[in-house]
Amino acid sequence: MQTTISHIEQKYWYALYVNSRFEKKVMEGLLFKNIEAYVPIVKTMKQWSDRKKMVEVPLFTGYVFINIANSQIDQVLQTNGVVNFVRHIGKIAKIREVEIERLKQIVRLGYHIESEAIKLNYKQGDKVKILDGPLKNIEGFILEIKNEQFIEVLLESIGYCIKVKLPKEILESVKLC
Repeated sequence: MQTTISHIEQKYWYALYVNSRFEKKVMEGLLFKNIEAYVPIVKTMKQWSDRKKMVEVPLFTGYVFINIANSQIDQVLQTNGVVNFVRHIGKIAKIREVEIERLKQIVRLGYHIESEAIKLNYKQGDKVKILDGPLKNIEGFILEIKNEQFIEVLLESIGYCIKVKLPKEILESVKLC
C-alpha cells in the first residue's frame, strides 16, 4: 500500500492591475474560479451637474488583491480584465497578510478614507502610533496638522497609502531608527 503525502502550497497576497472600472468584475471572475480576491470598497459622495449621490467605489482604482499559490498565477492572468501583477524591482510584489488585514479593518470600520499613489519615500512628517480605538497600535505618518490630523497607514508593498482622519489626542510619536 502506497501512502501519498499531500503538499499544500503556500499562499501569498498579491496586487493585480486590472482594466479601468473592472475591479468588481475581475473579483467576481476570480471568486468564480475559487481564487480568494479582495477589492476594498468605500462609499463616497459623487456630484453631477444636477445632483449628488452616495456611491460605492473601489478604494484603489485599477487594483484587485488576491491570495494565491504560485501554481495559480497562469489561471489568474487568464481572467478577463486582468492586465498583470503589480511588480516591485522587477518581481511580482508580495503583500504582507498584516497589510491586507489592516486595510480590511479600516474599510470595515467606515472611517473617512482616501487613497493616493505615493513614492516610497518616508521623509514626509513624523511617524506616529495610534494609542486608542479600533486602530490601536497601527503606525503611520502625519500628512497634515489642522483641527484634525490625517495619518497615513502605508501599504508599502504596492506604494499606496490610506489617509484616516484621527484626533491628535490618540497619537504618539514613534522614534525612527
